[in-house]
Amino acid sequence: MLCPLTPQSSVTFDAAPPTPTKRSNAWAVAVLAGLWAGLSGAQTAGHAQLNEGARQWVAEQTQMPLSALQVTPLDPRLNIPACAKKIQFDLPFGNRQSVRARCDQPVWQHFVQVMARPEAVPTPLASTPSTQAPTAPKMQPGLVMRQVLVANQAIRRGSVAAPHQFSLVEMALPSGETSYLSDASALTHMELQRDLPAQTALRTYDLKAAQMVRRGQLVMVSSGEGKGFLITLRAEAQQDGILGEQIRLKNPESGRSLSAVVTGFNAARAM
Repeated sequence: MLCPLTPQSSVTFDAAPPTPTKRSNAWAVAVLAGLWAGLSGAQTAGHAQLNEGARQWVAEQTQMPLSALQVTPLDPRLNIPACAKKIQFDLPFGNRQSVRARCDQPVWQHFVQVMARPEAVPTPLASTPSTQAPTAPKMQPGLVMRQVLVANQAIRRGSVAAPHQFSLVEMALPSGETSYLSDASALTHMELQRDLPAQTALRTYDLKAAQMVRRGQLVMVSSGEGKGFLITLRAEAQQDGILGEQIRLKNPESGRSLSAVVTGFNAARAM
């Protein structure tokens, strides 16, 4: 007896769900891509802020139209975070094309080339050779050449300023600018109150009176000088002190307190 054939039932197999490892890798790639995109955007904003600021500053200094200036772009791989404060521009080497840009927050410094576009430079008319001596280039309006102290190397905040750390460099500065220092004697008993990058001109607000005595340090205290006798002892400073300031100290042996005037680094004269 023949039995009717029944069609075979079909079975569909779904693709295996991704393993936890594959899902984790995909999530990590997505996160890294987002971070890279954010970092690239921040760097791009820093580059654009630097370039546009340099063009505007040079346009103001030279009275040239902004459209006539162009900036040679820096390497796009260079990390330039957007500056939270106004970028400061100057011409530290007297070169009209090398513009220095400095940011205080976050701290960075870069040099850019700002030049006139080729189409903005007029083509000189053909003329007979002149026998007159060439004239010296004119100084940009509002700028004067001055010698100022420039850091030879990066100097950290809190470091005691010393003449060997600086060199006199001639720079083009605004005529009304008076904050730049040119006399090395102004460094005496002073310290840096901010990090100073190399090749940065020193200004009055970069310095403050040096802390010659710090709390907890042992100080050599002298007494009787100029009176025919001299007594010295070591005492522990109970407070910080600058030159000429009266501070409190404690004799570590007797425990007694005394007052003295700071006369030098870890040195004082008893009252």
